[in-house]
Amino acid sequence: MKPEALVQNYKEQLAALRDNASKEIHYICETIGPRPCGEAGETKAQEHLMDVLKPMADAVTRETYKVHPDAFMAFVPVAGSLLIGATGLNFLSAFKEKKAASYGALGLIGAALSAVVGEFVLYREYLDPLFPEKESGNVISIRKPEGEVKRRIILSGHTDSAPEWVYTYKLGSHGVVIVAAYAILGLLYSTVSSILSRTMKDKDTVRKLTLGQLAFLPAYALLYRFSDGKNYVPGGSDDLSGVMVGLSALKFLSDNDLRLKNTEVIILHTGGEECGLRGAKAFCKAHPELLNDGVETVYLGFDTVRDEDYTMIYKGDMSGVVRNGSKAVALMKKAAAEAGLDVPVGTIPLGSTDAAAMSQAGFEATCFVAMDPAPARYYHTRLDTADNIVPEMIEKGIDLAIRAIFDFDENGLPDA
Repeated sequence: MKPEALVQNYKEQLAALRDNASKEIHYICETIGPRPCGEAGETKAQEHLMDVLKPMADAVTRETYKVHPDAFMAFVPVAGSLLIGATGLNFLSAFKEKKAASYGALGLIGAALSAVVGEFVLYREYLDPLFPEKESGNVISIRKPEGEVKRRIILSGHTDSAPEWVYTYKLGSHGVVIVAAYAILGLLYSTVSSILSRTMKDKDTVRKLTLGQLAFLPAYALLYRFSDGKNYVPGGSDDLSGVMVGLSALKFLSDNDLRLKNTEVIILHTGGEECGLRGAKAFCKAHPELLNDGVETVYLGFDTVRDEDYTMIYKGDMSGVVRNGSKAVALMKKAAAEAGLDVPVGTIPLGSTDAAAMSQAGFEATCFVAMDPAPARYYHTRLDTADNIVPEMIEKGIDLAIRAIFDFDENGLPDA
């Protein structure tokens, strides 16, 4: 059933939901402020959201979990340090003929690669034991159906905000790409030249290859300022916009005293997305019953709902390593079309969303994103303010979410 058939003034209600979402984003950004994972800002924002959600839901809880939030982005300077050390050891080997040093260099390069792959490519808790433990949480709001629970839909956004990406703010949308590409090129050169130096007998060639590694020392040094862990951003679009999509869909049901026939609605507001999807991972670990109780379940994430020209539904997540659910993608694609959005299906080129953690756990999951992947100038910078959100796009995201809820309740998951 379409929402227009249930309420006569659906468009007016969408506009009111949009205005309320904008008001809430302004309140959180301007009164509570930035929300680092495991810090007071994240907790206060979640407690505020709980107060807002309680009149709309049958149950609202906050589940805490332990996390090492500083570990995720630490892979960047850690890799830089290891590569600087490897360069030094290669010089000892090439110019001081300390042969054993070349083995050490290869070891440090291997450690740098494993830090990058472990934390960023695979989003594993690779460096986490080296950093302080803190407590974060997930807010879970449940609205029961009229009858027996035969289906379950989870709408989600993340409440935490990110540390500022220095080069995006200072150099523009391509600043971070330039620095990252420079460092990755250095990593590749150091790896290849180090291996070749072990196999070559011509000392002059070995020394020339080693000297070439000097060209990338500035890149490794730049990694120390890649992100600023002392300055976290407001996160108006990333991801209070996504948070408000799910909240607003629940508010629509509550305001109109609507309960679905057999579908349980869960609004999941995660913490710790910006430090490696830790909140979504904790939710999956805490709720295996959601996969084993025989209830048809789908997860729809919303992350950075702002730029209509750059909408996408992620089939490929976690830089393409994870495949999201094709049925979830089809459900969201259909709802988007009914909301007037022609949204392509694609893969996030670098990075990940909470949907990837849900898919890895076994959920039928996907994520809707509306952000320039360049990345956008506001992405992970102080420019991501409440004044920079696009309420009209948030309204379309709310419309999409509401339509997905009713379609899923009536028809279940579509064929992929």
